[in-house]
Amino acid sequence: MREKILSVLAKEEADQFRLLQDLVLQPSYSWFKEGVDRVGRLLAEELTTCGMDMEVIPGEKLGNQLVFRSPATRKSGKQLLLVGHMDTVFPEDSSFNWYKDDGQLVKGPGVIDMKGGLVVAVSAIRALYHCGLLDTIPLAFICNSDEEIGSPESVPLILAEAEKSFAAMVFECGGLDGELVTGRKGKTGYRLDVSGRAGHAAFAGRDKASAVLELAHKTIALEKLNDPDRGVVVNVGVVQGGMGPNSVAEKARAEIDTRFLTEEDASRVAGEIAGIAGSSTIAGTGGVLLKTSSRPPMEQTDNNRALFALVRDQAESMGITVVEELRSGVSDANTIATVGIPVIDGMGPVGGSDHSDREYMIRSSLPEKSRLTALSILACWEKSGREHE
Repeated sequence: MREKILSVLAKEEADQFRLLQDLVLQPSYSWFKEGVDRVGRLLAEELTTCGMDMEVIPGEKLGNQLVFRSPATRKSGKQLLLVGHMDTVFPEDSSFNWYKDDGQLVKGPGVIDMKGGLVVAVSAIRALYHCGLLDTIPLAFICNSDEEIGSPESVPLILAEAEKSFAAMVFECGGLDGELVTGRKGKTGYRLDVSGRAGHAAFAGRDKASAVLELAHKTIALEKLNDPDRGVVVNVGVVQGGMGPNSVAEKARAEIDTRFLTEEDASRVAGEIAGIAGSSTIAGTGGVLLKTSSRPPMEQTDNNRALFALVRDQAESMGITVVEELRSGVSDANTIATVGIPVIDGMGPVGGSDHSDREYMIRSSLPEKSRLTALSILACWEKSGREHE
């Protein structure tokens, strides 16, 4: 069966790049619902013709969420979950709106983040279909529309499908040195609003209740929370306040990003930040803290490493090397991890410079990752899935 799968994929390589070009040339900025939904229709054309059932969860302001299911999911038991996002960071009027393939590199908006990953998943599913395996292997493939803005509408869907799954694969880009992701830091964002007392700078004296000065003290205290040994990052990335150089600032604001490896550190850092926000160095000032975003950590569990080992075995059988990675950025894999099932990320093709007009894919990695994904799905079902039939 392995050889049959590889043979099918070898014949469909041209179709992989045809689909990639169609997806890349369709703008799908997170807030451009019409464009994201067009991407969804392109994926539906590929997957409903190979026996996958499609569920559409309509979005009002954001694109529709899609779930494709193999016929085997109609039976009772657990499924293998695949996840990829259809949105990109590039607005529909961006000048980065072209596709170029020079035989070595493919360039274009979203080519690896993550339209290439969508193609990998679609190609693997189609290969399994042509080998008659979709009636046996229960697969669910979520194509969500909002990952680049934190998955605000798709998180409940991802959690619900993860609860029904025995393992999951996410198709963000792989690393340039063969990295597959077994862990990701968590992330929490905050906004800190500081209030003071306005006045004329010329007459304020030393006891002025300047919100800007108070925020400066708080910024220093926040930055001291960085702890490289524990993998804790605290970054005050935006600071603004005041209305003029001759006025004592009545208001100031900071935006803060935090990263952490464990829930324990997340709770500890959250408490420390709340303490800094709630205390004052300058009399007459105060602070209000608002959480603006949050993603839990994807810890490097034994289950994640066991899933990685299974994928690594398939890679080695293909003559390629993969290594595990702890990645600082977040993805939908962080959400899946909270359910406790094994999850691996970075199953998409390899490239770099994502979120910029230099985004590129190493061309050979697209068919390579398609082969690896198809074989890994089969191996995962043979090793772990059958017990959930």
